[in-house]
Amino acid sequence: MKKKYLGFILPSTLSFLLTGIYSIVDGIFVGRAMGDDGLAAINIAWPLVALIFSLGTGIGMGASVMVSLNRGAGDDETARRMEGNAFFLLFTGAFLLVAFLFLAGSPLLTLLGAEGIIHTHALIYLRYMLAGGIIQVLASGSIPLMRNRGAAVYSMCSMACGCLINIVLDYYLVLLAGWELFGAAAATVCGQSVTLIFCLAFFLQRKNRIALKNIRPDGKAVSSILKVAASPFGLTYLPSVTIIVMNLQCLKYGGEQAVSAYAVLAYLVSFMELVVQGISDGSQPLLSLARGSGDGRALKCYTRWTFFLGICLGAISGILVFALRSMIPVFYGTSTKAARLIVRSAPAFCAVMAMYGLTKPAVSYFYATKSLLQSSLLVYGEVLLTLVVIFTLPLLLGLDGIWLTMPLVQLLLCLASIAFLVRKPKAEIGNH
Repeated sequence: MKKKYLGFILPSTLSFLLTGIYSIVDGIFVGRAMGDDGLAAINIAWPLVALIFSLGTGIGMGASVMVSLNRGAGDDETARRMEGNAFFLLFTGAFLLVAFLFLAGSPLLTLLGAEGIIHTHALIYLRYMLAGGIIQVLASGSIPLMRNRGAAVYSMCSMACGCLINIVLDYYLVLLAGWELFGAAAATVCGQSVTLIFCLAFFLQRKNRIALKNIRPDGKAVSSILKVAASPFGLTYLPSVTIIVMNLQCLKYGGEQAVSAYAVLAYLVSFMELVVQGISDGSQPLLSLARGSGDGRALKCYTRWTFFLGICLGAISGILVFALRSMIPVFYGTSTKAARLIVRSAPAFCAVMAMYGLTKPAVSYFYATKSLLQSSLLVYGEVLLTLVVIFTLPLLLGLDGIWLTMPLVQLLLCLASIAFLVRKPKAEIGNH
């Protein structure tokens, strides 16, 4: 049982670990090439770019849950239909999203606080990311589906190759060629293209091919996938909503240097989030399969191991960032003022990392076992809490109130997660 668990968890975690390393390196390249302006621009544009990745991940994870639940219940025909309809949703959703963002990108960036040169840089980054938007949706959505078929190592290799290409091209295009944010976007699209090639090669194999009849849209399948997809989509995207309001408040209370400082810390928090997501995504097929087959013992074991790993990694990440907080601005090439803000606010973000180790696996556990109410309350409750706290706490504490927003919200979510977890396993596992 442990061997099976590790066979899913390790490849997934290593894949996301490499992706997290890329996200940190990407920020270092942009910071060294462009300084505060580049970091602020990419951070303001990111909430729009994140819609691309989140759409693919949400649909892919939502379909994977439904496939595993139906396979666990012995309904292979419905499972195949769910998988096929996932690709219909990925194609359709990608086209509609890219078209919308291409038309509305500039005014949306203005609403997000981008002005002058920051707006120019952010729009360049967004437009070139959209050029490969459909590729990115398909790649990010195919990974969970491949992992769900037991191809965890192959999924890891596809993500790893894409990330390595991304990092190499980032260094060359951003630093050496001087293409700045255009180079950063081009490197990302090329990396995702490599990942998609791996995905297409997998699903074009005879044993993995999806019948055309299963790709044709089925109302019931589409509805089922979208209901579950709401939680993984929110889990992946809603941190970007936090970035939006944090950017706006940072601009108001601390100017562009505060946005730059937050951008650096957001990179580090994103890294930790990705590693925890690797654990959660890796355990999803096992959790869903155990839930569908009614195997309460397996469900308990997989759940405990997932939370143990998440909490340990969260704590270790927070401690490391706290210990290295004075060195972080040097790597990113920030201004002196932004560097002071990073050192001052780092402890708050370290606390966030530690608590992510509990709250993020909790959300994944609930949607993997189709407990959609609990997962939705945690995901969308985080947004509501963030909006309330970030617009009230700074009135009392100024810029420090902004830095304390995320720790306070995560503390409340930790308490809610524990309350849900104490009640949910007994009630549900007992029915199987």
